[in-house]
Amino acid sequence: MLGDITVAFAQTVGHQAPFGTEGLYGVGTAKPQEIQQLRVAPAFTLDQFELTTQGMNLLGGGQRLEYILAGTSFEMHVLDGTTNPPTTVISYVGAKCQNMAQNIPTNAPVRTTYSFLALDVLDNNGNSIMDDGHNALNVASFATAAGLAGISNLGLAPVI
Repeated sequence: MLGDITVAFAQTVGHQAPFGTEGLYGVGTAKPQEIQQLRVAPAFTLDQFELTTQGMNLLGGGQRLEYILAGTSFEMHVLDGTTNPPTTVISYVGAKCQNMAQNIPTNAPVRTTYSFLALDVLDNNGNSIMDDGHNALNVASFATAAGLAGISNLGLAPVI
């Protein structure tokens, strides 16, 4: 679903959340001194059969999905269609299409794969699966509230 509108029947949905883990090294040793998770970049792919004209009219108002996805961010939800009514399994917040690829075989359905990046991933209760409370905005708010906004750990005067 894009928001609250069903636009495709997915054959496969795969997701990942690379943490940007990197070793930090010191002079004189090849061993890392510390391992840091520097950034989280949630991503997922959606693989679907190409819809017929009738399917596009039913689900997308006659528009191709790649045209709807171009340059726009969405909340995307994966639903469990085996429950009645369908229940949300996982939601992607601020998802933008990164790539679209098609496989056009002979004597088989055309398959389209969409790759997305998302700002956050929510479980079926609406809780972030990545939230550890250390978002840069939260840290800045805490520093301001604690009167620490002018303190720099680089030894440089703060820029205001």
